[in-house]
Amino acid sequence: MKKALSSISMLTLLFLLALTLTACGNNSDQAQDPTDPETADEGTSGLPLPEIDHWLVITDSIGVELGDSNLVFAQIVGTQFLPDGNIAVADMMKNKISIFSPDGEYITAVGREGSGPGEYLMLSTFAVTEEGGFIVPDAMGGKLNFYDPEYNFTDAMTGFFPTPPIMISPVDGGFVGLKPEFEQTEDEMQTGMGIYLWTDSAAHTVEYVRNMILFDINDLGATVKTMVFFDTDQNDNVLLAPYSTEEYKITSLSPDGEEIWQISEDFPRVRKTTEEIEEERELIRSRMIASGAPAAMAENFQLEEYKVFIGQLEIDNRNRVWVLIGLYDSAVYRVYDCDTGDFLFSAALRADEAHEDVLPVISDYGIMGFNADSDEWPRVYIIQPEDPALFD
Repeated sequence: MKKALSSISMLTLLFLLALTLTACGNNSDQAQDPTDPETADEGTSGLPLPEIDHWLVITDSIGVELGDSNLVFAQIVGTQFLPDGNIAVADMMKNKISIFSPDGEYITAVGREGSGPGEYLMLSTFAVTEEGGFIVPDAMGGKLNFYDPEYNFTDAMTGFFPTPPIMISPVDGGFVGLKPEFEQTEDEMQTGMGIYLWTDSAAHTVEYVRNMILFDINDLGATVKTMVFFDTDQNDNVLLAPYSTEEYKITSLSPDGEEIWQISEDFPRVRKTTEEIEEERELIRSRMIASGAPAAMAENFQLEEYKVFIGQLEIDNRNRVWVLIGLYDSAVYRVYDCDTGDFLFSAALRADEAHEDVLPVISDYGIMGFNADSDEWPRVYIIQPEDPALFD
């Protein structure tokens, strides 16, 4: 069964959000269940593949089912090439980032489980600085960990409420991040997410977007609708795309928050099949429980009936934004010029049935990939364009 890649790419974020809100809540009517016979039909598979200008191919992998423990992964939540060509792999269950050579040889590990300096209570993602260091959020530990290019822990930033940013993109003099938000008054509770610029403290200096809704313990999935995908380009401009089943929109903002350009395109809405919804429900449930969320909370995660238009934004070495389209059953991109917003080309991962759910991770230094819900053992994939000139 093919899964919705855009949904899979968000799972870690969903778990963190649910855990952040564990202690909060009130009661309200149960949200509509998209698998209820009265509200759902058989749906459709993803859109037929469009004409593709450039294909990406899997050329190698790192990871084994049994053997060297350094090559046995438990739950991969992120992977990237580093400026020096080495490869970093974040493992949520092992709470560490493993470093490999370009040939896949194990070098060292960054971090470990714990609450001390350079340790994590929950490793969910990491960001690579221009120099080759790391910024690693620890939502459960309430901090950001900073590492230098030699993988040494250098500092921690604390003081965030209710959690630190859980997704990070470094910029000159600081970083842009996506942060869960929570507000409580005498009358109501609100939750949501915001994207901000931070420099030298937990107080942000620029607000790019902030989306808030009433909190409903019976519909934790509703908070996901406040999500905005983002990345920063080579000029430190901030590119935003809402998590939406209704519109395709990308906005570029200057570092101080002024709009530069906006893109909207027409795509048909695509309803998920009943099987896709059930698989997604079970995946979210199992991962939330594995991450420490109560079973009742996992059951209250209502799913979207339709597929998300945009599932990821990533910037490459030529200052192009790769937009993952969530309406297909495999990784399909539309690629735009970050300076002008002009469409450049389409791209897609060429994969056989065993690898059709691999999600590429595109960065300045190359393309990696992983499958968040593989039927086999976890591994990371090295991916190359069929046309090498695409990334020269």
